[in-house]
Amino acid sequence: MEIFRGKSAAQQAVRHGAVRIANGFCLSEEPTPNQLARIMSEEWPDCALDGYSAALKHVEKPLRFPLEFLRSSSLPSSKYFTSRRARPKGALTWDGVTVCNPLQAVEAMPEDDAVAFLEDFYSGKDGVSRLELNKLDYQRFPRPVKRALDRAIIGTDSVPERQLTRALAPHFAVQNNIKIGPYHWDLMIKEHKIAIEVDGYAYHRGENRRQFELDRHKLNDAVHRGWKPLHFTATTIDHYPDFVVQQVMATAKNKRPFARPPWQWHRLWRHESARR
Repeated sequence: MEIFRGKSAAQQAVRHGAVRIANGFCLSEEPTPNQLARIMSEEWPDCALDGYSAALKHVEKPLRFPLEFLRSSSLPSSKYFTSRRARPKGALTWDGVTVCNPLQAVEAMPEDDAVAFLEDFYSGKDGVSRLELNKLDYQRFPRPVKRALDRAIIGTDSVPERQLTRALAPHFAVQNNIKIGPYHWDLMIKEHKIAIEVDGYAYHRGENRRQFELDRHKLNDAVHRGWKPLHFTATTIDHYPDFVVQQVMATAKNKRPFARPPWQWHRLWRHESARR
């Protein structure tokens, strides 16, 4: 793709059918979002993807117009991109595209979207360590970033894990993806030595014999070390969060009442009864 920079070159190119991207900047053909992001990174090496564009790149999803950029000085106005003036923090380049620090991208996003992005990008066992690395680019967080970080559940592997963490947070100090002995547990309440696993049917349906065996040893190991292991399904967390919280609280206090068996109240058994 041919690039035309400068007012006279761009005007001449447009007369011959080139696409006007911005004032004094034309391309020989209509670019895709990823193509334009690469060209911008080459032509303005001190700019970086920002906001939603940076978030999409960080989670390896397709870019879309208008692109969002960050640069110390202004960029020309365009229908293909927007920009804000700020120095990119911790910028890195891959696939020919320069992207700002994920935490800086959050500054340009509404809070709910910022929280969702942070939870997605910093998911998994290494989520906390990756977050700590990105924090090094900051001496002090802007208020929008701090608010999003305060709300985000970092280091989880799934939406149900985040739902359960939020439900338990008013009552306990909850940690996510923590090792007990050689095994990782989804949630931990250290004060009460409670370890929680969140089980999704779709995941465990395809469980092989080795994983099945491993999970039993993991459970036994936690008990041997003096922990109280609990398992909840994603379905139960989604539809009966109050039940889950009450059972965890009762377990922590070692108090009754004991939980009623699921065939008396769970929707899976209700639906089964309705078919009879």
